[in-house]
Amino acid sequence: MESHRNTLSAFSRFALGAICTTLFLSGCTTISGGTSSKVAATTRAEYYPGCYEPVEHLRGSDAAMQKSVATGAVTGGLLGGLTGALTGGDHAARNALIGAATGAVVGGAVGYYTERQKQITDDHARIASYGADIDNSVGDMDRSITYAKAAQDCYQREFTKLQAAHKAGKMSEAEGKKRFAEIISGLKETNALMTAVDGRAGENIDTYTQAYEKDLQQIGVQRQSVTQVAKAKTSKPASAKVPKEAVDTEVKLQQADTKRSQVKQVTSRGTSMISSACNNPDVGDWGAEQCSSV
Repeated sequence: MESHRNTLSAFSRFALGAICTTLFLSGCTTISGGTSSKVAATTRAEYYPGCYEPVEHLRGSDAAMQKSVATGAVTGGLLGGLTGALTGGDHAARNALIGAATGAVVGGAVGYYTERQKQITDDHARIASYGADIDNSVGDMDRSITYAKAAQDCYQREFTKLQAAHKAGKMSEAEGKKRFAEIISGLKETNALMTAVDGRAGENIDTYTQAYEKDLQQIGVQRQSVTQVAKAKTSKPASAKVPKEAVDTEVKLQQADTKRSQVKQVTSRGTSMISSACNNPDVGDWGAEQCSSV
């Protein structure tokens, strides 16, 4: 009889693990596509390696963002959730309760939310941890903006020189076309990377926001109340129900939205540079092939 009960218990744990795995896999599917595809390196830095150097740094920043907290949490959640269920005891019971609370989060946020619930049991500390993750995303975006602007400014300077050489007849058409093509390619690649950065940042911030909002619900706080305090630019809670950690996290979410707007502005700037170069009457004839798809 004892052996039979043990068998049933083991089966129940396995079933719980399978359910958790299914939930996490649904999130993993969401993350695997969309904006997280890799941007190809399309520029051959023959004439302007100095301009392409910040593009390479931007590529490294984008690669780091691919390893998002959301993706890592899904992988960890798949293994951790299954292992926890199989170990039984209080840990299995807690994992089951956490799993039942994931109804308000979707996609990659399922794994992130569940892992954060396991790692940090204090509600206020956990809400503060979302703010720290948002800060990391803002830092990634800020570095990407710096690299992209540096590349754009460099290519713009080189284009001005190319324009002067074309007008003065001091450069052959063959070399001019190659230089023009490299400038346009570098600007296009920079834009593609910035578009990917914006997409990845959006995925991560959406994940943090879902987890944050779910925890606000858990402690009985309306996000609108937190937003009002955050917009008032005060660190003091509006009431005993609005913890300072939530206000701080809300402020960081506002900062993240501002930074994403800056990312879009830099991308728009790059698009304008490409259009201006391709329509330039002094150099446009050198870019017929490169600009045909612009």
